[in-house]
Amino acid sequence: MSEVSWNRFRANLFGVLHRVPGLSALVGRIRRGGRRDCPKASARYCYMVWLRHLVSLRRATGVEPRGVVMEIGPGDTIGVGLAALLSGMDGYVGVDAVRARGLANNLDVFDELVALFAVRAEIPGDERFSDPVAATRRAVSPERVRKIRKSVLALAEGAASDLVTYAAPYRVADFPDEGWANVVVSQATMEHVDEPESLYAAIFRWLAPGGSACFVIDYRSHGLSSRWNGHWTWSDREFRRICADRPTRINRLPHSAHVRMLAKCGYRIDLATRLRTPSEIDRRELSPRFRDMTADDLETRHARIVVSKPSVAEKPGPLVTP
Repeated sequence: MSEVSWNRFRANLFGVLHRVPGLSALVGRIRRGGRRDCPKASARYCYMVWLRHLVSLRRATGVEPRGVVMEIGPGDTIGVGLAALLSGMDGYVGVDAVRARGLANNLDVFDELVALFAVRAEIPGDERFSDPVAATRRAVSPERVRKIRKSVLALAEGAASDLVTYAAPYRVADFPDEGWANVVVSQATMEHVDEPESLYAAIFRWLAPGGSACFVIDYRSHGLSSRWNGHWTWSDREFRRICADRPTRINRLPHSAHVRMLAKCGYRIDLATRLRTPSEIDRRELSPRFRDMTADDLETRHARIVVSKPSVAEKPGPLVTP
């Protein structure tokens, strides 16, 4: 059996097995060591994610982010939002397609975040995000800590909060007002959205004029294939069968498609950086849908895109796809 045939067989087999009742849940519990609950989120990870967004927004726009931050797809914890509040944002709104089961961990994550901000810890990981200003400008007053903690406790009890709003599952119609968000961030979420252009358009309405958004998008196969970009070799029919009943699907859109959607919705593209990795598939293997994919898209496995909503006096800038 050739490598191509083996990868297609493997992916189809996984798609069939995934539909066996209870199998996915069992595998998940095995990976978590038998526990049924969601694993505790890492405060250090949330600290890193928010500060990387913060550095990217500042460098791309030249403006210090302030006001209300909205997070698309917070996942198991609102730790990124709590880090944003500790860094000076005025409010946080988190929306997700599925309500997290690990929200009880938010208080623990918050306490660990407070400790990280107290020592002004450096941004973990990639040196590209090294920014002493981001790490040292974040002195948090005890009064601010108490206020945020109160909001976290209110969220855990299902009560209203002045600083934190969490909606999951959410609908775009749940947020009819326009121009109320100053910053929007999303970490490896937009590749899972079935209709990303509709969501990009909604985010554009929610952003205040001059507001900015930072989207981190993961273009890999997410374990569906043994090759990081093997998901672009399957026909739409094969892909539907492979992804049937999976709790998290991917839309398979390449980087340039997301950039085009953002430009179409009226955003100014301030920054678009790619992480390139050599393709693990031959161009001849691409399915008809992706046959015209550019070499850049074929090798782009990750991207960070910073965009802004032009003010009333501005016009959307030209499409830029570095």
